[in-house]
Amino acid sequence: MIEASASGKLYLAGEYAVVEAGYPAVIAAVEQRLVVSLQQAEKGTIRSTQNPELEVFWSRQEHQIYASSSNPYQLIISSMQVVEDYVRTLGVDVSTVYRIAVRSDLDDQQSGAKYGLGSSGAVTVAVIRALLAYYQQEIVPILVYKLAAIAQLKNNMTGSFGDLATSSFGGVISYHSVDRAWLKAAIKHASIRDVIEQDWKDLAIELLELPDGLELLVGWTGAAASTDQLVAAMHRQLTQEEKELYHQQFLAENRLCVEKLIQACKENDAAVFEEAIAVNRQQLRDFSVNMGIVIETSQLTRLCQLAKEQGAVAKSSGAGGGDCGICFVRSLAQKETICRAWEGAGIKPLPLSIACRE
Repeated sequence: MIEASASGKLYLAGEYAVVEAGYPAVIAAVEQRLVVSLQQAEKGTIRSTQNPELEVFWSRQEHQIYASSSNPYQLIISSMQVVEDYVRTLGVDVSTVYRIAVRSDLDDQQSGAKYGLGSSGAVTVAVIRALLAYYQQEIVPILVYKLAAIAQLKNNMTGSFGDLATSSFGGVISYHSVDRAWLKAAIKHASIRDVIEQDWKDLAIELLELPDGLELLVGWTGAAASTDQLVAAMHRQLTQEEKELYHQQFLAENRLCVEKLIQACKENDAAVFEEAIAVNRQQLRDFSVNMGIVIETSQLTRLCQLAKEQGAVAKSSGAGGGDCGICFVRSLAQKETICRAWEGAGIKPLPLSIACRE
């Protein structure tokens, strides 16, 4: 029996810019994990605690993995295929079959509510780690990330792959996303081993530490209310040309803010870090209004305001529209006061800590 896991993730800053190649984000791995168990078996199967009644059978035909029926596990199958394609180029025998079992702790265990911690990224990374161990390969973070990015790209998934980088490396990272167009072309024209072994255009991943004295605190607000969407639709709307110009301005300003945040981590400057978080929140609020999308819902605004009243800096995390907000506290008393205030407003403090580096 082989067991591998991957952490969830939370964006600290840069979430709406990092989808553009070369633009930075700061992301934290959180100690809430998804676990994959893998064992050689007579028949290949996939099971998950998220679909306890469903068992999917898989087999190979000429090195291609096929499932016995339509199923929700295409990302797992894509991850299996990419690892097998890669290790086969290393001369590894890929002929045995195995069963995979997935257990996720990323969502609420009682209600099943999703917190937005990046389950698709975590399952991709955990499956790849388990299979690399199964085929007796060294589990190196950059290798795991690259295999995971290829698996998701082949599964037609969008996004920056920042969740994959975070789950692969752990801790807090600065992340500049790979040029997706370049990666698509590379996969099309080179072997998977050649793609893995070369430098990827625009990709940069660097390990960071939060400045001393700051602790991440996470609150879950639930799903966005439809009224928030109606309110956003009433805000000032730009023409398409104006949106494109504004988007370029947003990218440039966001880059400066996130680079300042990264530098604050490197220089252990908590005050500059907090200032950059506050600026990034305002940038996202302006972006939301100008682009006509919902990022900071009324509950996320309440979360931020309650934290601010206690002297803490806060913002939405990730795509927004509900899910999680984050703040950074300097003392236990401040943390406890904010948690009580959040609970009184129907916001659930999540017991999340930053995961160790992998």
